[in-house]
Amino acid sequence: MAKSVPTGKLARSRLASGAVLKAGGKHLSHIARRPFMSSESCMEEKTLLDQQTAEILFNALSQLRGTALKLAQMLSMDSHYLPEPMRKQLAWSCHQVTPLGRPLIRKLFLQEFNRAPEKIFTEFDTQAFAAASLGQVHRAKSREGEELAVKLQYPGIDITIDSDLQIMRMLVKRTAHADLLLSSLDEISQRLNEEVDYHQEADNTEWFSSALQLAPIRIPEVRRDYSSKRIITTTRLVGEHMDQWLSCNPSQAERNHFAQILYDLFVNSFYGLNALHADPNPGNYLFAEDGTLGLIDFGCVRHFSADFVALMPQLLNAYLEQDASAVLHYYKKLGMVVEGLDAGQQQDFYEALLKPFGDWLTKPFKAGRFNFAKRDSAYMKEGVEIFAKLSQIKKIDTIANEFIYFDRTLFGLYQIFERMEAEVNMEHQWLI
Repeated sequence: MAKSVPTGKLARSRLASGAVLKAGGKHLSHIARRPFMSSESCMEEKTLLDQQTAEILFNALSQLRGTALKLAQMLSMDSHYLPEPMRKQLAWSCHQVTPLGRPLIRKLFLQEFNRAPEKIFTEFDTQAFAAASLGQVHRAKSREGEELAVKLQYPGIDITIDSDLQIMRMLVKRTAHADLLLSSLDEISQRLNEEVDYHQEADNTEWFSSALQLAPIRIPEVRRDYSSKRIITTTRLVGEHMDQWLSCNPSQAERNHFAQILYDLFVNSFYGLNALHADPNPGNYLFAEDGTLGLIDFGCVRHFSADFVALMPQLLNAYLEQDASAVLHYYKKLGMVVEGLDAGQQQDFYEALLKPFGDWLTKPFKAGRFNFAKRDSAYMKEGVEIFAKLSQIKKIDTIANEFIYFDRTLFGLYQIFERMEAEVNMEHQWLI
């Protein structure tokens, strides 16, 4: 029987610390043996060590769920920070995790509806078919015969957020790229409290469904009669998760088709709705045989100010024209402030740090159809190196929160495109 989520700070700290100690012990053992090993043996053992570390970490995160699993999903997307075995193991967490058992499912239904699931639905599968970071999803059938997806929030998740974030900050400080990961944790802390309220997710789903006019996108319909703060019921969409779809070796045309839908979704949502489905987790997309894309899990939706939406293309054009003063001007208007530089210092600052970033950023927009399949010149790997330099800038006093969600969504999609090995038409969609 599946265990419940440990909700006490001490229990969760013990579980996380145990995983760190176990992984650390294996690492120290490898270091001690390394001087006595051949280079080939050392490489083989290092690969095995990465795999074992990934399994230890995934096992702990799967038990912690909630904030911890959200971090796993984020790390799996930041793939260039991690060894390949660890990335694969964490990516699995996007829609696979130890499910809740029947007693806890029944208890949750009684708390939310005062009725057991078999009293609400004609059919309810107690085996979850998918897992999100904060809940798990079950198949059900309504009394009208409608196929449904019922997402149940893991009990106790809402009271573990603050303690989990403290634990994760402690763990992340010991990793490479700690500053980048800590900034992402700050972002997550702002959104998680919204995500644990499924009434909010129901509102987001219905708003996107009515506002988004993009034919290849399918959005499930919310069934309010079977939804509450901790349970949300929607119509069930057909389609495969990305890893499952890729395992069937889709054609290049199919890869390009779905990647283009995802990119058009991003552009249309940002420009047309001033909002983004801001959780580019591969588990949130369903690839269907008829060429449509299912978009699910609207827990993380970010709305943007009209000023931010209007100024972003102007910033991109300034980068394209390599106009240093205009780039700094638009960053300041967008909320990122660089203080204390005279004209000469601004030009030096631009040439040393912002110009390389701008050259990288605008590359897809100038290419016509941008090929994300060129592994010998992996676009996001190049971007990670540039972001690492940008993260060391001390002259930047503030950065707008809107950038965090915008960048996370766009660059998250780029990483998905690389995994799909797709070509995407990106020319002129952003530029004025």
